[in-house]
Amino acid sequence: MKERIERLKKLTYISQNEIAWLIEQAELSVKQQEIIEENKRQQEVTVHQFRQAQKDIQHLSGDRKRYKQALEKIITNLNFAITVAQNELEGDVK
Repeated sequence: MKERIERLKKLTYISQNEIAWLIEQAELSVKQQEIIEENKRQQEVTVHQFRQAQKDIQHLSGDRKRYKQALEKIITNLNFAITVAQNELEGDVK
């Protein structure tokens, strides 16, 4: 490709073949740029989705921790209530 460009620079007359090649290269360059731009856009969307997923995971982890703590308190209270009830039953039996 470099050779063709250098040869074109030296020519005063450019053949139809060379013009066609130049146009083809320019069109190819435009298509490649469009592909690059689309890939960048898709990458930005993916990064945004990933960051949103990270936030969702952090939020859900916090919810899980709060639910676990609340459940542990309920279990503790139930165990205490069971112990009290057992003690009352043992007191009634004696």
